[in-house]
Amino acid sequence: MDIQVKKTCIIDDDDVYIYAIKRLMSLQKLCDNVLVFKNGKEAIDYFIAHKDDVHSLPDIILIDVNMPVLDGWGFIDEYLANGFDKTKVADLYMISSSIDPRDVKKAEAIPVIKKYIFKPITLDELNAVFGKTRATT
Repeated sequence: MDIQVKKTCIIDDDDVYIYAIKRLMSLQKLCDNVLVFKNGKEAIDYFIAHKDDVHSLPDIILIDVNMPVLDGWGFIDEYLANGFDKTKVADLYMISSSIDPRDVKKAEAIPVIKKYIFKPITLDELNAVFGKTRATT
């Protein structure tokens, strides 16, 4: 199967998770071009610097809730405030170890967030994110 997703963005401060998800993405041939940012500020700075080049922006964004400097919620606020949801439509997924029902409810109330997924993400869920199969949930 040809890779359809050209660029993915992972925003997370967990090195083990980043390694694991990148490895899964590679093994499943989901995406070859992966941007990694350790916090929301690094990511939003990149987005702002590349706002005039939509090809530099990702098709899928996988973001954690809890990170230093600028957390997932702060990133989403900046993402929306800068109009990136209109510049290039990306599928945004919250993938977090937070099982706080308030986080889930908050994510569900933000239309740009496609789904809130609990870590560790399963292979079925990851494939579903990339449109390869349907997750069984």
